[in-house]
Amino acid sequence: MRPLFLTWEYPPFKAGGIGAHCEDLAETLAAQGHSPVVITYGEKEETEYRNGVKVHRVPATDSASDTISWAMNLGYRMEKKAIEIYRGEEFDLVHAHDWMMVSGAVGLKKTLDIPIVFTVHSTQKGRDGIKSEYQETIHNLEWYGTYEADEIITVGREFSEEVKHSFNVPKNKVNYIPNGVDLEKFDSHSNNLNYNDYALDWENIVLFVGRMYPQKGPGHLIEAMPDIIDSSPNAKFVMVGSGATEHYKGIAKSKVGDKVHFPGYVSDSELLSLMKTAELTVAPSVYEPFGIVPLEAAACETMTVGSYTGGMKDTIVHEYTGLHSYPADSGSIAYQVNRALNDPGWSDWMGDKARNRVEENFQWEQISAWTTGIYRSAIED
Repeated sequence: MRPLFLTWEYPPFKAGGIGAHCEDLAETLAAQGHSPVVITYGEKEETEYRNGVKVHRVPATDSASDTISWAMNLGYRMEKKAIEIYRGEEFDLVHAHDWMMVSGAVGLKKTLDIPIVFTVHSTQKGRDGIKSEYQETIHNLEWYGTYEADEIITVGREFSEEVKHSFNVPKNKVNYIPNGVDLEKFDSHSNNLNYNDYALDWENIVLFVGRMYPQKGPGHLIEAMPDIIDSSPNAKFVMVGSGATEHYKGIAKSKVGDKVHFPGYVSDSELLSLMKTAELTVAPSVYEPFGIVPLEAAACETMTVGSYTGGMKDTIVHEYTGLHSYPADSGSIAYQVNRALNDPGWSDWMGDKARNRVEENFQWEQISAWTTGIYRSAIED
């Protein structure tokens, strides 16, 4: 099978979780004998091979006044590139990821007469709401993608219901397939973290990984920090991620001083080392269709305190592979983090169970098989 991936991010260019999702899925499909092709953003037009996957990169305009304009321009250039490639190597379908790829995918559907599979990773309504004409335009593009798609994939079980109701999509058109992790990448990684770059020898790292953005809940963790320190003075908070870093750093420093460290964006290798070293991770998201951080931490045998929302209802089993806190509730976050820090033997046990659950339920080989089943349904429709 020869699917064409349209994705605005693909490693080494990454802004969130979509790039890693597309890379792992495409490379697993290639390893299983399929021939996926990726068209994605790049600073210049070029083609490369990455672990059996042909990746075409196309630039976007430098003069766009907003993200929608940038995405429309990129979609047009991707569509043009795909038609050029199709003349010599036909695709079975186009697999579009997120709203920014809708215009290009629909254009290819109508021009080449091939089906669309549309993976919805999140919605405008869930991320920020629909309070302006700009936000409504993004919402409408998401609706258009679900309308034109032959099959829809959502990355969360609860999120599937959100997509059905938000866009009035028939139930038999929406398919839940979770994200996964490449365990080989975690197992082959050599942990060479310089611990003192992040914490003192006697401190236990409490790790946050994510965009510094209200959806991910860094502010709620910051509100919980003083209560955590009162009960667990050995805790040291490490807040990894880009975004409104200076804003959150200022608030956190005013509350707990040097008990919190903001390294900003770190390399994949450094992040894996942090996850393997941390006492626990905290995922205090307010809105999280799936949430890859608990699975990545689990692959490192590290448990997570995560909000009882969206995909984390599935990826964390309370008091077995991690702990749930109430969303947007700093008191609940502090209580659950302190439970974990005050019983390190239990935390280690939950980390082991989390790893076992990833091995049994969230490996890309199974996810790829489910995805090719959706591809066949789209082709047969």
